[in-house]
Amino acid sequence: METPERDPDGERRRLDDLDARLKKARAPEARPTQDLRTSHRETGVAYRVLVDMIAGLLVGGFLGYWLDRWQGWAPWSLIGGLIVGFAAGANNAWRAIRVYSDQADKQGNRLP
Repeated sequence: METPERDPDGERRRLDDLDARLKKARAPEARPTQDLRTSHRETGVAYRVLVDMIAGLLVGGFLGYWLDRWQGWAPWSLIGGLIVGFAAGANNAWRAIRVYSDQADKQGNRLP
């Protein structure tokens, strides 16, 4: 059985070309850099929103429960307190987001 003639130079060129294309494809992408102060500020606003929502529900629930025990209106005061607490928490969260957005606009930062 005969072996066909091989072209070692052609094979070497093809391998080098393949290697170059692989290196180009594996090159790391340039990621946009973000100012760490902005990132920390966004995280702070997110935590404030979370705390406002939880605090509103807890305070509204506590006051509703207290009114239920004091007036004997169970469970209506608790339900009303939770609704009012949610509305208060959402309002506080909305104000925090609006203040952050206004400050970001004044500084010329685009929000994600």
